[in-house]
Amino acid sequence: MAWSDGIDGVHRNIAAEQKAPVHVLAGPGTGKTFAMMRRIARLLEGGMDPARILAVSFTRTAARDLKAQLARLGSPGAEKVNATTLHSLCFSVLSKEAVLDATQREARPLLSFEIKQLVNDLAPPFGGKKKVKSCIEAYEAAWARLQHDLPGHPRTPEDLQFQAALLEWLRYHRCMLIGELVPVALKFIRENPGVDILPRFEAVLVDEYQDLNKADQTLIVELARSGELTVVGDDNQSIYSFRYANPEAIRSFPNENPGSQSFVIEECRRCPPNIVAASNALMTHDPRARQTPLKPMAGRGPANLVVVQHSSLEEEAANVAAFIDHYLQSRPLVPPGQVLVLSPRRLMGNAVKDALIQRHRNALSYFWEDAVDSEAAAEGLCLLMLLVTPTDRAAYRAWLGLRHDSGYATAYARVRKRAEDDGLEVFEVIDRIANGNIKVPYTRGLVERHRLLKDRLAGLNGLAGLPLVNAIWPDNDDDVQTVRLAAQTIALTTPDPAALLDELQEAITQPELPGSDGEVIRVMSLHKSKGLTASLVVVLGCMSGAIPTIDQTAAPAELDALLREQRRLLYVALTRATDTLVLSSITELPLATALRAGIPPVRKFWSNGQLMARLAASPFIAELGPHAPAAVTGQAWRESFTARR
Repeated sequence: MAWSDGIDGVHRNIAAEQKAPVHVLAGPGTGKTFAMMRRIARLLEGGMDPARILAVSFTRTAARDLKAQLARLGSPGAEKVNATTLHSLCFSVLSKEAVLDATQREARPLLSFEIKQLVNDLAPPFGGKKKVKSCIEAYEAAWARLQHDLPGHPRTPEDLQFQAALLEWLRYHRCMLIGELVPVALKFIRENPGVDILPRFEAVLVDEYQDLNKADQTLIVELARSGELTVVGDDNQSIYSFRYANPEAIRSFPNENPGSQSFVIEECRRCPPNIVAASNALMTHDPRARQTPLKPMAGRGPANLVVVQHSSLEEEAANVAAFIDHYLQSRPLVPPGQVLVLSPRRLMGNAVKDALIQRHRNALSYFWEDAVDSEAAAEGLCLLMLLVTPTDRAAYRAWLGLRHDSGYATAYARVRKRAEDDGLEVFEVIDRIANGNIKVPYTRGLVERHRLLKDRLAGLNGLAGLPLVNAIWPDNDDDVQTVRLAAQTIALTTPDPAALLDELQEAITQPELPGSDGEVIRVMSLHKSKGLTASLVVVLGCMSGAIPTIDQTAAPAELDALLREQRRLLYVALTRATDTLVLSSITELPLATALRAGIPPVRKFWSNGQLMARLAASPFIAELGPHAPAAVTGQAWRESFTARR
């Protein structure tokens, strides 16, 4: 098939454009990736070496999808095009060129529970945990907090001091933040202009440009320095402010790159007209958003759009599972993979997943970012890490600090200093303290954790495969079930502890989602749904405090920015659906459950001897305009679809 077959209008113009850079603003479901793929096909048919073409996306799943679409192009050499994430590209480049060795770094990634101990250790001298987390995010963005900032060195004495302490901690613990890869590559490039570590590409094409921060964007320019650059994105889908991604970046691209050839794609091919109208209405409530609405395809019928409110978590799970079951039974040609359940909290998502399984539906939770969020789950992964590599300093530090608010940071600093003074490992120092050979004051908590670790590791010696997984994460602990399931799945084919650990870490840090044509109903966070499409989309947790999630301690300007991003997040979720969209909320939860989930109550009340939280529908529901139907109760909704059987 020629690149020009079956393509017309703005999509053809984008693919055919000879001048560069090319700048494309395109909303969800408008075929922006389709145009990008045809542009690659034209380059290949014109004789460009596929190895000199780079297609970049923000997530690993999106990069996998790019590869799949390239394979379907049918163009000679399409399978040899580089389709990857920036982080993966940087890791391969830095490792290949031994840059990490030259910078005295090790590419051992820190997981979320290990970063908590890093934060604990740096919190006392740098203004507390919240301040430290903010500084880490700024460091990962190469200190470019604003779109007009140039990535590079710290800008204040405080930032400089923090960076020195952070790097010292990372070097000592022989590890790296995943978000560091781009800044480390940029730093090496600037400090070593005579060492050409980046591959030379004739064409660089970037999807979801709005998800990149300034450091990422600067690296993209370096990668495209000897070729043409195409950027595609949508500021209304920018949902990664925590890494200093800026929704204005895709809009400001032409001003920052004179001579850009700009295109706008407006027609939404994915969503029915009432979903398009409701999504447009939502974004009109953000005065800073790009007010270029999506346009529905002419002649397309409306979606089944439902707004429903349930009385409890249990009722929501039961009703949603019943509706999904009914939906699939009434549409035998629709695979279960075309059902997407999105939730801002694992609590609601897993309740629906369990209810689906009770109905003998194959459903899986992909809240991998929460897989080791509980202390029990994190402890298990620490055990596996230390069983495989007893000298893993980051895992040992994490184990010591788990189940303590400050991670025993002061005591750990005291023990670490003794270890460095004596030329020993921290493990050895605490072992000597435990055996009474040396004394270091106020270390009782560390010693207890150390003894528990030795006991647990002794019980794991000689185990492999499923027996090892079951010993680490027991079946009777609800907090470990996500990581336990992932580990069990891997252990069936990879019983060796070291290989099991490698695959499990990859599954947690770089999860790949199954395709929409499979037999699995997918349950995940709203963030994870970016780039996905499904016939039926159910958005759970449409309550104030969950969507949007509110940080009550945020300053007014920060709160305003957070609310605007949360609105964009819901916009992303709404525009996944091609046929049916359900927006679901609940009116009450046990107060303790609501607080654990970070959902503040509208009011508190007693019911049957239990303190409860009264919840209210998300204020975003009212922003969907007249094309969104009035809310119905869970009971009325269930009666409406069960009566049609």
